[in-house]
Amino acid sequence: MSGTLVNSLPESWGKLGEVPPPSPETLVGNGAFGEVYKWNRHGTMMAVKRLRIGNGDNSVIKTEAKIVSRLAHRHIIQCYGVELDDLYAYIITDYAEGGSLTKAIPRLDWDNKIRIAAEAAQGLGYLHSMDIIHRDIKGDNILLTKHNEVRLCDFGMAKVMDSAVSVSRYRRKGTAGYIAPELISRSPKYSAKSDVFALGIVMREMLDQNAPPDYTVLMTRCIDADPNNRPTTDEIEDTLQVPGVHNNAGGDSADETAHSLSADDEYDQGLRQYSGNGVKRNRAEAAERFRRASNMGHAKAQYQLAEMYRTGDGILQDYTKSVEWYRKAADQGYAPAQTCLGLLFLTGSNGVSQDYRLARKTLKTAADDGDTKACTHLAFMYLCGCGVSQSNDEAIKWYLEAAKRGDVEAQCFLADMYVTGDRVERDYDEAHKWISMAAEQDYAPAQYDLGMLYLQGQGVPQSDSEAVKWFRKAADQGKHDAQYRLGELYLEGRGVRTNKSKGMTLLRRAADQGNIDARVTLAFHVLQL
Repeated sequence: MSGTLVNSLPESWGKLGEVPPPSPETLVGNGAFGEVYKWNRHGTMMAVKRLRIGNGDNSVIKTEAKIVSRLAHRHIIQCYGVELDDLYAYIITDYAEGGSLTKAIPRLDWDNKIRIAAEAAQGLGYLHSMDIIHRDIKGDNILLTKHNEVRLCDFGMAKVMDSAVSVSRYRRKGTAGYIAPELISRSPKYSAKSDVFALGIVMREMLDQNAPPDYTVLMTRCIDADPNNRPTTDEIEDTLQVPGVHNNAGGDSADETAHSLSADDEYDQGLRQYSGNGVKRNRAEAAERFRRASNMGHAKAQYQLAEMYRTGDGILQDYTKSVEWYRKAADQGYAPAQTCLGLLFLTGSNGVSQDYRLARKTLKTAADDGDTKACTHLAFMYLCGCGVSQSNDEAIKWYLEAAKRGDVEAQCFLADMYVTGDRVERDYDEAHKWISMAAEQDYAPAQYDLGMLYLQGQGVPQSDSEAVKWFRKAADQGKHDAQYRLGELYLEGRGVRTNKSKGMTLLRRAADQGNIDARVTLAFHVLQL
């Protein structure tokens, strides 16, 4: 379907490389279907869920991978990818250092218990908003970070729901003791209220003589035999009224400040950790900061997270998640995200179906909102007639708009058109104006082109010294064409004092980068020796 996203397996499927087997030191737990163990991957601790593949059927594993790859929420375990071999499937997720809630209950005070119940309800509410029923909520599937923050896990039994899902269609699933009464009736159906019942059982497991009365009343409502009498996840959160959780460590990690920072603060901290501005550079930690801010609706963080997923910078590359976050930021009117999304529609890449109509619409919106790159992409569409009627006038209009806003590529493109007379009347003064603007922004291709104008005297008085000035600026940035031209000027003593040693050095640098003219000139000088 035109303009829709391809939602199959996560893009990170098969990209993590060889996953090591468990060892006695890394094993966390095991069960009938496989094991869970720790994996220190490039300094980042992850959890690996290794599942045995029976008779080549990996549909359950794919189900879990597909569901988890769609999710992005503070209280849902983060999935980084899936690997398969002949015997096992490996689902790689965050490592929750605090272990399962089941094991943690004896050490928890009531402040933590109440907060954990509220966070579990919030995670379930997010799942239900995505039309997903967990179907196996229990203490073992509620993991905790080292600061006791909830991460719901184990989505192998989860299903996408359509108001209510017939048990007969999927067979009865869940864990004994947590299964709601309606699931063992003559016409059993799963619904969001089935998950609420299971959460109520978990709340009962945390019960002791010090339980607050409101908590006990809420727990009783959750496990009511009639699903219509059970509260929603929003009601659970509202009733518990958790104001936020203390910061145990007073440190600077995303986990330590998870409950104390606003979206703006999380985003600012993420930028600092991404760039290493005043703190140790940590891209993985920055990604977690951006994820937190994104889940609070911060458009710039959503865009930054999308970029990191697209490039695999500090986080495993995942095009599906990248596009999802671009969409969320674009839906809030964030122009750079609209531009990226428009470009994906234009090229039909990263799991997005090509759709020129949506590309033009999205890019036009971004351009009107002030995004310069959107203007250049629109110009390209009109120049080539991609999904629109080919129009030189429209193309030049948008290139001019981008150039006026300071886009160096648009400035260079206009300068080239005015030099060659392509689609416009040749005008060296206009060419010099636009190429100078780009060169002053330290754009190496523009500095080289400006040097060529002075070298050849096109639209400006011929000046070897001015040519040397601009070639040197471009050469210092590694542009091999400029290194070649500057090398020749040093050999010939034009615009600069003759220096054969320096000239040959520049020619070698250009030749090493594949510049053919530099290689020919070097060969000529070698033959003369």
